Amino acid sequence: MVLDTTWHTVTIGDNVHCLEHKVTFADEAAWGEYRRAVSRRSADPEWESRRTGQDEWYDILDSRILSDPPLPIPLPQRAAARSDSAAVSDSGAAGSRSAPARSSFLLDRARFVTLATTGPHGPWAATVNFVARHRPLHLIWYSLRTAEHSANIIANPRVSGSMFMTGLTGPDAPSGLPIDGAQFSGSCREVSPAELPECYEHYYAANFPDPAERADWALPVESFRGDGPRRFYRLDIERWGLYDAQRWTVDKHDTRMEVALSEIEEEAAGQRRAPQ
Repeated sequence: MVLDTTWHTVTIGDNVHCLEHKVTFADEAAWGEYRRAVSRRSADPEWESRRTGQDEWYDILDSRILSDPPLPIPLPQRAAARSDSAAVSDSGAAGSRSAPARSSFLLDRARFVTLATTGPHGPWAATVNFVARHRPLHLIWYSLRTAEHSANIIANPRVSGSMFMTGLTGPDAPSGLPIDGAQFSGSCREVSPAELPECYEHYYAANFPDPAERADWALPVESFRGDGPRRFYRLDIERWGLYDAQRWTVDKHDTRMEVALSEIEEEAAGQRRAPQ
């Protein structure tokens, strides 16, 4: 629930003023629900007109917007006893996933990653379509051998990257935020000829579960060996930093929290064992 809401005028320069709105929430879940409620209320033309239709900043002080009561957001009901797997996650919001579960979700659902490499011509970033694999945790994708990031990997296998998703809702939205993401670093190399057949089959099966669609997209395996123009690449992840959504809801600091790879692996293994 919302405990208190106040407005203040703040002078930020000569004859430059702004309004500061301070809202005190009972907990983080209430903050997320409040944001959604405000979004719904902003769709009301009459309310939105009052919010935006002031001719001067000081008119807002006397406008009806100040009389709008705090939104009565109830606290979620909590069960008396909960198992560890059902406990409130690291994000602190009821219904949110744990950090390892969020990480596993990103690795399973985010299809593209921005890869950062360095080489003779300096740093370079490239977006690749990846598939995650486990035990050990690594990403695979394919690229042209002549691509700058491919040449950089040969020159310097140390790489980093980031992935993100938007439009998240429900338990997929950490702390009620519609975004999630992670950054990582590790070591990258070409997939060896001996590894190619299994890597090729897994990549296309994971990316295109429908056999007909897979047949349309799959390139000949010969193009990934010998004088072929492409190669598969494997990135072994060594560090994983997850977006700290809970911190953002508290002080708007955009930070990451490191998640142990062993915990991500265990989460992924548990999901594979769970009945579908």
